Amino acid sequence: MKPVPTTTQLLLYPVCSQPFKPSKNEKSNLRLHFKNIHKMSPTMHPRKCKWDSIPGGRIKDDKDRKERIRKSKRLWARKTRLRHKAEEAALGLCMLSEAV
Repeated sequence: MKPVPTTTQLLLYPVCSQPFKPSKNEKSNLRLHFKNIHKMSPTMHPRKCKWDSIPGGRIKDDKDRKERIRKSKRLWARKTRLRHKAEEAALGLCMLSEAV
């Protein structure tokens, strides 16, 4: 989408170079334009979804789901253990400083 030099900033559809006003729904409007006007498949311009940002993408089966849950629990347990150790060390130092 190339900008058109006018007073109001317009964008061009990449296929037909028809100008349109930018909006918060411009990606959706672009997909609808391709589908309705140019009869192009929406798969050529797929939607973004929450799974695109996750490595490995969408969960495929129970084994994969359980593996991800296990990994998440291990990470949480490791962080919690480290936090508890730090709290205990701080408490020990506090007691030592009070004893002196």
